[in-house]
Amino acid sequence: MKRETKIVFQNTERSYWLETITKVHNEYNCHSGVISTHDIVFDFDTAIAPDKIKPFHLVTLACLIHFLIDLKMNVFISKNNQDVFQYIYKDLGFSEYWRGGKNYVEAPTHESVFNLWRITEPEKDLYAKRVEEYLRRTYFTNKDLSVVSVGLVEAYYNVFDHAHAKGNAFSLIQYDKETSILHVAVSDFGIGIAQSVSDFDKDITNDKDAILKALEDNFTVKSTDRNKGMGLSIIIAPAKEARIFSHNGLVYKHDGIIEGFYCEMSFPGH
Repeated sequence: MKRETKIVFQNTERSYWLETITKVHNEYNCHSGVISTHDIVFDFDTAIAPDKIKPFHLVTLACLIHFLIDLKMNVFISKNNQDVFQYIYKDLGFSEYWRGGKNYVEAPTHESVFNLWRITEPEKDLYAKRVEEYLRRTYFTNKDLSVVSVGLVEAYYNVFDHAHAKGNAFSLIQYDKETSILHVAVSDFGIGIAQSVSDFDKDITNDKDAILKALEDNFTVKSTDRNKGMGLSIIIAPAKEARIFSHNGLVYKHDGIIEGFYCEMSFPGH
């Protein structure tokens, strides 16, 4: 008998969204067999407008979809909220990543969005360069965007050097013309920065301290020969605001201040 489970997102508030993603992941993480008779339907409250769905919403949702499809579940997006369905399913072409087997799909109707990309090792340098060229072509003519490209490359190297995400890693970039802010989101369902660091340094006993350690200049877990310890500090240095969330640890940069927090929920990966 086919079983259907509906997962409803009531709003886009950051902590609620991540708690919902985490709850669903934890619920199905115990499954190891094929359960292809199980349909998962993502539904969105009709009060949610597409412009409230930001890059971090989309990359974490993509990771969850990938996780469920790896379990051989059938994943659908409800048409209950037609605007959100149109945006995610059609405008951003989410189905193409799984049904079509693509790593990147253009979003021609949304100039401000450099669409979802499944992070693959052979394409990481090329993708970062494409983002730089896209921004220069659309919004930042004659501007030096090397810091954007370097930061993205480091973020993607971090996925491969630390996460062991097995293909479940996504990035999405959006430029807000009204605020002149570039939003970059990267998410994976790998082992996470916190575990990678604590596995290397046994003196670190909590996820918050592990992330803060990873942000120290010249810190490296020596996971690969190419890992020179330049990663996370370079990634967040130019950012006005940044969050790194891994397992029970959250590090938040704002107004030049970097703070670490313990969280009750444990987000898979980072």
